[in-house]
Amino acid sequence: MNSLYILINLGAVIIPLAFSFSGRIAFYKKWFALFPAIILTALFFLGWDQWFTEMNVWGFNSKYLLGYYVYDLPVEEVMFFFTIPYMAVFIYEAIRTYTRESPAFEELYRWFTLLFFGIACTLLYWYSDKLYTAITCLVLTLILGTHLTVIRRRYMSWFYFAYVVSLLPMLVVNWLLTSTPVIFYNELQNTGIALGSIPVEDFLYDMTLFTVCIGLYEWFNRVGLRYRLRHRKQSS
Repeated sequence: MNSLYILINLGAVIIPLAFSFSGRIAFYKKWFALFPAIILTALFFLGWDQWFTEMNVWGFNSKYLLGYYVYDLPVEEVMFFFTIPYMAVFIYEAIRTYTRESPAFEELYRWFTLLFFGIACTLLYWYSDKLYTAITCLVLTLILGTHLTVIRRRYMSWFYFAYVVSLLPMLVVNWLLTSTPVIFYNELQNTGIALGSIPVEDFLYDMTLFTVCIGLYEWFNRVGLRYRLRHRKQSS
């Protein structure tokens, strides 16, 4: 079934896209911040993806692909870095819309950041010779460390909530990709620890992807808000 991967992509994004125009979320109004965030995130992760493909960290089963490539990456893999971030940011925005603010809840983000920072550091120390594990954990520690010491934005509390919620659809997506397999892994380059057919590194990789995209999304939102406020002052 050479359309399986593209169907997985479409299945991941169809519900978020359908609900982007309704309810209190009105997600389409945030597209001005969303699309630049997704594009920048995709550029970074596609470069990473291409490198890992060249290094034989993972590969793609042509049986489930349309057969069109961008360098060594199937077009479905390129599409993945647009559909999955869209789904993730939609979940994040829905949670921000429907969850009441709580100072105690907002403060928890530091503890969750420290927890995942510690997990990533531990795996990096013990599996530094495994390329998938080492690079994923290194990038994640740098990002989380920056959030702890420099950015320090409370939106991270909503991020962790969204990450937990997104685990369910991501489990379905990752299971479909790894059990068929659409994507296969070089076990010499990861810990060998897995949930079924899903390497544990995938969960940290997804967290890295979501953190980067949502961080950029929030930044573009703030830039847009400052622009609108400046425009109002100039026109009044």
